Amino acid sequence: MITREEFQRRQEAARRLAADAGFAGLIAVGRSFYDRPGPLAYLTNHFPPFPATAFSPGMRGLGHGVLVLPVAGDPVLCIDLRPYRKDLVAVDDVRQSNDLVELVAGALREKGLATARLGLAGWDILPLAFYRDLTTLLPDLVLEPADALLNRLRRIKSEAEIGLLRRAARIAGAGLEGALRAVRPGVTEAEVCAAGTAAALRAGADFVRYLRVHSGPWSAAGSRWPQATDRRLEPGDLVALDIIGAYQGYQFDVNRSTVVGEPDDRQRRLLEAVYLASRRMVERCWPGTPAAELVRVARRCLDEFGFGAYAAGMMGHGIGLETVEDPYIVADSDAVLEPGMVLAVEPGVFIPGWGGANIEEILVVRDGPPEVLTLIPARLW
Repeated sequence: MITREEFQRRQEAARRLAADAGFAGLIAVGRSFYDRPGPLAYLTNHFPPFPATAFSPGMRGLGHGVLVLPVAGDPVLCIDLRPYRKDLVAVDDVRQSNDLVELVAGALREKGLATARLGLAGWDILPLAFYRDLTTLLPDLVLEPADALLNRLRRIKSEAEIGLLRRAARIAGAGLEGALRAVRPGVTEAEVCAAGTAAALRAGADFVRYLRVHSGPWSAAGSRWPQATDRRLEPGDLVALDIIGAYQGYQFDVNRSTVVGEPDDRQRRLLEAVYLASRRMVERCWPGTPAAELVRVARRCLDEFGFGAYAAGMMGHGIGLETVEDPYIVADSDAVLEPGMVLAVEPGVFIPGWGGANIEEILVVRDGPPEVLTLIPARLW
């Protein structure tokens, strides 16, 4: 569990960065615990429990939360009328209304920030209707993007955060093991999904957002709706599994690939290529390594096996309070690995009409070799 003192240190660090950027304060926004709670949860430990909903008169902002964090002065947390965890939230002044626009406007007026220049963390989370209505009420308010500012703090995890992510990775492994036990001819994708989801929940997951089960030619789809269908597994099918959920708010995202029965020569070559690319990426996760270098390492490996033309574009990302966080592991990234980063490293190959494979590991960048948090075996054929 993250202590209240750690949240207070985060708030103070965010204040300092805001002041250095010339802001009078920050507004941090989060949406629904299973969706995009990150900026808000990082500073407050509040996870909005309700789905984000359409705006209507007197009902604006349901499923969201907004922290008003002045550079000087006490913070105010504005949330909807749903019950919240008073024992966990790390802000004393919590105000509730089903009209969050009016609530936030009132807090800004009270704090002398109605005409201030503020940084907005959650620029891509705050609904356009919320922004429109808030700036109509406060026409002299200036809001500017501040996600990069807060991400400077969020991308380096504390040991307490790493402990939760370590447990989250174990839960993901339990879920995938449950799914793998169900993989056999005649079983549907949905039945495999149900087995894995139940196993993850029994292991302690807050929730499982989805367990993707793509079989046969569908294993070439990095994402597909729905997550699992009534398609029955057949001998020789490639099967791609991807489980996403959370433990105490911290996310897990782990991929594994296998075959129903024994792989043929091409399938074995594909699986070995992705497995080796994964190992090489993990081995390069030292401080000072450019994120783009991880992509180059994986592509060289996949090229050696003849699969480079079908390699995934994104081969990993940060992970924490949200499934996909900064930094992105892509070819044009300018990010450099630092101690304390937690990454989901995931080389993949997707060949349309035939199949694909993906292996994803969660790891911590340390001062020496990385600490791999996922324990479930990656070589499953």
